[in-house]
Amino acid sequence: MVKYKMGAIIKDVPKGAEKWYKLAGWKKLETSKKKEEKDDKTDTEKTVTA
Repeated sequence: MVKYKMGAIIKDVPKGAEKWYKLAGWKKLETSKKKEEKDDKTDTEKTVTA
């Protein structure tokens, strides 16, 4: 199942019906199976004072 969105409506769509949702103007939601790790740009070694 793939998720499609139209306005505030989000719907699970089977692979075979994707074509019709695209023609109707629905947008495909990008979903990744693995969680993306956020890049922590804070340098903790420089900010820690002992």
